Amino acid sequence: MIVASQDGPNVSTLLGKLDELYLNSRTGYYQESDQEKFPCYNWGVGVTLSALNSAARVDPANMQRLKAYLEKVDTYWNPEGPVPGYDVQPNKTHDQDRYYDDNAWMVMAMIESYEITSNPKWLKRAEEALTYVLSGEDEKLGGGIFWKEREKTSKNTCSNGPSAVACLAVYAKNQHPNLLKKAEQVYAWTKKNLQAPDGLYWDNIKLDGTVEKTKWSYNSALMLRTAKELSRFTKQPTYQQDAARLEAACIKRWVMSDGTIDDELQFAHLLFENLDPKKFDAQQCIEKLLQGRDSEGFFGNRWGKPSKGKHQLLHQASAVRAIATYELLRRRR
Repeated sequence: MIVASQDGPNVSTLLGKLDELYLNSRTGYYQESDQEKFPCYNWGVGVTLSALNSAARVDPANMQRLKAYLEKVDTYWNPEGPVPGYDVQPNKTHDQDRYYDDNAWMVMAMIESYEITSNPKWLKRAEEALTYVLSGEDEKLGGGIFWKEREKTSKNTCSNGPSAVACLAVYAKNQHPNLLKKAEQVYAWTKKNLQAPDGLYWDNIKLDGTVEKTKWSYNSALMLRTAKELSRFTKQPTYQQDAARLEAACIKRWVMSDGTIDDELQFAHLLFENLDPKKFDAQQCIEKLLQGRDSEGFFGNRWGKPSKGKHQLLHQASAVRAIATYELLRRRR
């Protein structure tokens, strides 16, 4: 069992365990779960790639693992129309609906990969994936980006908050002013249509105007990141005010006194990495996360809580990403 220590958890060891549990050494793909051997869905790819990015930043010895997986990830790219984008699974082997939010996560991950590897191929792929993401916007409900390409029935915070962040991530590299403008537009639409009175964010709005009011931590986390980034880029005080209010609401709702982030791991790790570390006890949260790891090396589906049954890659990679994020934070102190 790996525990938090003064030197921080061993990210490379955790990543090695991830490989042992999920990586198919013959194909180079990570599998969907410990019970499902097919290549993981694109959502899991985005999280796994982000975990590999952070692990490479923690220890350059992990760079080759990252580079190898980037090439496998590229087999999820579908160059066909109406707009090229990432498929749910590789090599167009399944006729499945594509997700705009999956592609937004890939934009963010690819920008990180570009920063780490300096390979312009990944910046280009991020820009192309962002074009796909923004193709999911229309004027129904006054704007906003749909969740799915074919089944255009809802516009979700999970497809709009990450899309705004994706615009800003690419804008930071190419300085195209239209991307900053688009991020502001998407942020404003999401705030108008999906922000709850307590400052947190609801899940989605249907085309008939019905709002699905579940609150997941990652929806608020990505809108928090957008507000912080817009404040940095535009210097407009309203974004800083938005961020302060939302951050306080997030901590109140999801960060428990024992260090639990009270949500599923694939959502909670995004809140963890977007909170100001001066405003919560990050070390306590990581210690709690590690307590939920069982004797076989699996993290639970929820932060700090062991689980039984199927263990998805999505949850395990989320834990590695959170722990690597903490290690990088610890080194900056």
